[in-house]
Amino acid sequence: MEFDIELGVATMFRDATMQNIVPELRTEADWDSFNEIKDTAKQRTKDEVDGFDRDKPELLIKACKDLNDKAGSLTLEHPTPFGTDKFVNERQAVVKITNDHQARLLAIKSEETEGYDQLKQDIHAREGVRDHARDAFARTTDRRAGEERRMPTRDL
Repeated sequence: MEFDIELGVATMFRDATMQNIVPELRTEADWDSFNEIKDTAKQRTKDEVDGFDRDKPELLIKACKDLNDKAGSLTLEHPTPFGTDKFVNERQAVVKITNDHQARLLAIKSEETEGYDQLKQDIHAREGVRDHARDAFARTTDRRAGEERRMPTRDL
């Protein structure tokens, strides 16, 4: 349940990042990078969902085996009074593989968002060079008005 909320928030953040970067895409290379990030993430998400649906029985069997091995191992914890229930182990295995799947989907969304952020930083670095001369000129000109401009300054 908690991963559904995290995945929803990550999706909303990714969508907001996409909407924020789209107006800044000016060149064909920017659009190609944007579409490559989007298509790669979409394909990775599709592969993860398809692989999870396809391999779910095997993952469940492996998770149940791991839980049974852990339950049979020597620990210093007191066992439950009634032992371990097969249903409880299966339910824990389902929760574990579902949480692992959701965590992988969340990682894909996070990597996609990081890709958009990196693209935005690259665009800003490239665009910043373009306005460098104008900003330097603005810093050197003195736009103070009236008497303030004519008064001498004390440089110590």
